[in-house]
Amino acid sequence: MRWIFRIVITLIILVVVAVAGLFLVPTDKIARLAEDQFEKNTGRALSIAGEVSPQIFPRLGVKLEDVAISNAEWSGKGPMLEAASMEMGVGFSALLGGDIVVEAFDIQSPVIRLEKSKDGKANWDFVSELGGGEDGGGSADVSLPLAQITNGSVEFVDAQAGQSYVMTALDASLKLVDLKGAGRVDLSGLYKGQSVKVSGTINGVQQMLDGGVQGVDIAASAGGNSFSFKGSAGLDPMQAKGAVTGAVNNQTTLFALMDQAAPRIPEGLGQKVKVSGELTLTADNQIFLRGATVDLDQNRLTGAVDVALRDTPYVTAKLQADRLDFSAMSTDTTEGDGAANAGAGGWSDARIDVSGLSGVNGEFSLKANGIDLGSVQLAATDMKGALDRSRLVLDLTNVGVFEGVVAGQFVVNGRGGLSVGGDLRANSVAMQKVLNDFAGFDRLVGDASMSLKFLGVGGTMNEIMNGLSGSGRMDVGSGELLGLDIAGMIKNLDASYQGEGSKTVFDDITASFTIEGGVLSNSDLNFVADLLTATGNGVVDLGGQTIKYRLAPVALAGRLKDGIRVPVIIEGPWSNIRFRPDLKALLDTELEAQKEQLKAQAKAKEEELRAKAKVKEDELKAKAAAKLKDELGVERQEGQSVEDALKQGLENKAKDALRGLLGGN
Repeated sequence: MRWIFRIVITLIILVVVAVAGLFLVPTDKIARLAEDQFEKNTGRALSIAGEVSPQIFPRLGVKLEDVAISNAEWSGKGPMLEAASMEMGVGFSALLGGDIVVEAFDIQSPVIRLEKSKDGKANWDFVSELGGGEDGGGSADVSLPLAQITNGSVEFVDAQAGQSYVMTALDASLKLVDLKGAGRVDLSGLYKGQSVKVSGTINGVQQMLDGGVQGVDIAASAGGNSFSFKGSAGLDPMQAKGAVTGAVNNQTTLFALMDQAAPRIPEGLGQKVKVSGELTLTADNQIFLRGATVDLDQNRLTGAVDVALRDTPYVTAKLQADRLDFSAMSTDTTEGDGAANAGAGGWSDARIDVSGLSGVNGEFSLKANGIDLGSVQLAATDMKGALDRSRLVLDLTNVGVFEGVVAGQFVVNGRGGLSVGGDLRANSVAMQKVLNDFAGFDRLVGDASMSLKFLGVGGTMNEIMNGLSGSGRMDVGSGELLGLDIAGMIKNLDASYQGEGSKTVFDDITASFTIEGGVLSNSDLNFVADLLTATGNGVVDLGGQTIKYRLAPVALAGRLKDGIRVPVIIEGPWSNIRFRPDLKALLDTELEAQKEQLKAQAKAKEEELRAKAKVKEDELKAKAAAKLKDELGVERQEGQSVEDALKQGLENKAKDALRGLLGGN
């Protein structure tokens, strides 16, 4: 029972002390002291229009009702602060000695108006208005162990920028034992409907207010996003240097704070962002981040990032990464490989959203050990890029893809729509992987060197592929054409030499092509294989995903005269390509050969008859010449016709007869 008795005595003593303390509190004196000291330290008038009453709990002091703090002389917005009540705590030990030492303020439901005039003056710049302390040689000596705001609101009007901001449900606390020493602030509230929290410590409050650089440690969060900084900073001009971390976990709430709609960013490019590194902020709004680690969703990059804060930020980055996953950039929603499935279901009609390209300008370089683009897998990658007003240009220095290397330029232009284009060169790429990923065709096995220029315009993959234009060339080294035995088909005139297990081994394939309206056209295919060569021409409808092509192979040309020629037709949708011998063309070729043979035979017969006729003619001419000689005594001279010789002979005979009649010689 003794311990219960002691507790009761202690409680009685506490009650007596509390009641005595209540009578000790000089309420009017404290109120007048508060008004005088506030105006002395800030240059602003503190008015107390309501009651002033003593209180014990939660701290010894007074409660002031209907409190207001005057605004700057140039402001026309009313009091800088209005509050229904303010609780002022005083030191108990000092009060017993007859002194009043203010240890705490607690302002209930205040309305705080902060302003910046068109000429840059701020209504919270108390010290500047004071011009220093009483001796004119320094700042006012302010000490406030604890100041609190509960359920307040703050309005900030920036006349220079023509903007205003409002925070409600404001709860804040300030601990400032010495204005020239360290101060700590903790703040929470609602801004544009989002929860905002800020806490931090400044090593020298007055020095920072006077334009100096001081040590700071600050953390902030808003709408599920966070930021922290530890280092040194200054306010006029704004500058900072130290360690920084940041996390964007909710793009929607972040952009809502800036009155903007959040861009649609594919997963892997920064739906959620984490950043850490050594930050430098200069007076001309330049941010330099060194030793940076940037997490874009599941992707981590390291390096250096510079940002120029403009209406549209300009970012310069030099980054490295291990493996990056950008597979969500693929717009195909079918199961499995998007491009391969396109062969069965057509190109995707899902809209491709590149609005995120408008949020920033800049240039970057990236080296990565691998990049997953969904339908395309990149190996070791070295690239540079530039983004200017929604137009992204990628310069590919050395990009490993499809077991080979690609270099060149790739462009995504989001200005007023969407277009994609490129000028690419590839070496030793595996054609089976290329065609399988882009066309669902896996029958051509071999490494190729390629060049390609292309341009596609449209808001979906379907529109882009159906409007594609360009040109290129392909050279495939030794390899195999699966599912088709061309030599067997030709030798046996049998279309069944195809399907699983059938193949044609080749030494080289070369071809050039053009693309117009989504249709690839080729007319100079050259195919070389053992016992087989072929030429080809036809079209590949990239938009409609069909092929119509004709091969003209020649088999066993080295063993048989003219070889065996049977054209092969390749046609159908990509999902069901068919191979068949072109028997009609074969018959047409055979008929044409027979026709030519008959022509040759007819010509030979004609020549034979002509020769026989010539012999007969010569025989007759010889007989006529002999007869002329025997009967007329005329010997036909070389080059003289039979007729002329006959005429000469008759003339000679006539002359001889005439001379006989006349008796002449």
